[in-house]
Amino acid sequence: MGCIALVSCGGSQSNVIPAPSTPTIVSLSPSSGTVGTLVTIAGTNFGSAQGGSTVTFNGTAATPANWSASSIEAPVPAGAASGDVVVTVNGTASNGVQFLVLQVGAGTIPNTFWGLIINQLTSYPLQVPYGQFRGWDSGGREWPEIESCQASSGDWHDPCFDWTTLDEQMADLMANGVNDVMYTLSRTPKWAVDLNSDPTGEAGTGCNYYRSGETRSGAAPGQCLPPVDLNADGSGQDEIWKNWVTAIATHVNDPTYLQTHAHVKYWEPWNEFNRSTVLAPGFSGELSFEGTYAQLVRLTEDSRCVITGTGTIHNDPSAGQSTPCTASPIDSSAVIVSPSSGTGLPQELNVMQNFLYCNGTGVHAPAPGSDCSTGNAGSQAVDIINFHLYAGAVTPEEVVNTQLPKGRAILQPADLNKPMVSGEGSWADPSKPGNLWSDPYAQAGFIPRFFALYWSAGLTMNIWYSYDTTVGELYDRSAGTLSQPAATAWKSTYNWLVGAKPVYNPFCNHNGTVYACDFTEANGATAELVWDAQYGQNCSSMSNPTICGATNYNVPAQFNKDWIDVTGSVHSSSSTVTIGANPILLEGN
Repeated sequence: MGCIALVSCGGSQSNVIPAPSTPTIVSLSPSSGTVGTLVTIAGTNFGSAQGGSTVTFNGTAATPANWSASSIEAPVPAGAASGDVVVTVNGTASNGVQFLVLQVGAGTIPNTFWGLIINQLTSYPLQVPYGQFRGWDSGGREWPEIESCQASSGDWHDPCFDWTTLDEQMADLMANGVNDVMYTLSRTPKWAVDLNSDPTGEAGTGCNYYRSGETRSGAAPGQCLPPVDLNADGSGQDEIWKNWVTAIATHVNDPTYLQTHAHVKYWEPWNEFNRSTVLAPGFSGELSFEGTYAQLVRLTEDSRCVITGTGTIHNDPSAGQSTPCTASPIDSSAVIVSPSSGTGLPQELNVMQNFLYCNGTGVHAPAPGSDCSTGNAGSQAVDIINFHLYAGAVTPEEVVNTQLPKGRAILQPADLNKPMVSGEGSWADPSKPGNLWSDPYAQAGFIPRFFALYWSAGLTMNIWYSYDTTVGELYDRSAGTLSQPAATAWKSTYNWLVGAKPVYNPFCNHNGTVYACDFTEANGATAELVWDAQYGQNCSSMSNPTICGATNYNVPAQFNKDWIDVTGSVHSSSSTVTIGANPILLEGN
């Protein structure tokens, strides 16, 4: 402690008063908790008694239970929000230390959070559990394969429509108890486009879905182009699209059909429209959409009008005009999902922002020639915001802590209040340069991190790409066997989390690199999913590849029954366990 010397006018020292010392917080234990949680604040220079000193949680005053010079115990006060804890002694404030105020968890994790994309009918019946499905890349169940020639109307009985493979898939889903699924409407048939209009000059061959030398309609050029009767400014009849949407929506909503086939509740107009040289000049890669914003908004609005009988159609009957929807609803309970984009690259965020609002400025502005003239019409036309949240070159933690907040930052309040889904995601293709997830044990650990963190981040649906391709592979079609240990980890995670009631909101919280997700299992038992994300993906080279790490973790007393690893092996309870990158489940009685 220093001193302040008081000196008289004559220059002699008249008194010495001790100088106040600055209080310092060293640690908080715990560093997170709900209102009422007793927090121990360790530090120095707090004073031997409270007196007029205070403790605040992000500005909200607490009522300390115990006070000493080096330790204070105080419950989290009502109304406190996450932020710095500060101790103020004799008017001098300490350093601030972050405390995370947790909300009591609400709701139950449903099986419909677990979605799959299934490429081939031969993969049925599936050997892993799931509760949601997206009709996309599903081998013969997309627009070009279903409508092989131009139908004369939206009557699904027209001979140009072949519903055979779609119907088989929807029957398989119903037989597996999966209902209210998602379907993506895009990929334009060759007969419906003008290949000479391709802005790349490649006559539609730069599209993701084109396969040179193949004669099937699903491999034809031009599938990334808008229909020929829809103008760049969004005007035109758009009858080709409306007939297609009318036909499929009426077919799958036939009351007799729905007795034996799954219902489509979620309709997505277009897949990954960010892969575009029109909307994102300079894009290099496989294309998915080579139209304008005005065209994409019009396709979305026409889908909404045809299926739900609601909304407004912009640039109809001509550019700059708009027409209220007057169609009778085919399914008034249906939900329109936004066209999908990613969050990992600036151009992915830019195109989503401009589809919704056409309000980007500077480097975020709509590209010249992209016809972004519809204001917030895109936002008004969709009920759900849809991102594709792959974690191939990054970790799931990076997605939820960095990428997803950037996605939310572009949204206006109306869209922040809408449900958000990941319409596609996984560890992607491990054979691609930069992918982190080629190790099979790392893949196993990826799955519980992916689903727990994405639920914690507020997503309401999480669709995995895919069950039976090399992207996110759970089932090896060529061998006819499940890919292990990932498939077992999938089953374990599903069984752990379906029906679970999170204790906190957000579900998962972390102290440094250690993540913990506390919940009540469907059977009423207490449980905690825990891992340490500091370890990399070379699990097979570690002494215990199933754990993939070597951090000692003190098990909270309530988890005294057992612990389970991602392979489903059950271990005796212990006061201390070793954790790593692959989550384990701690269980209580």
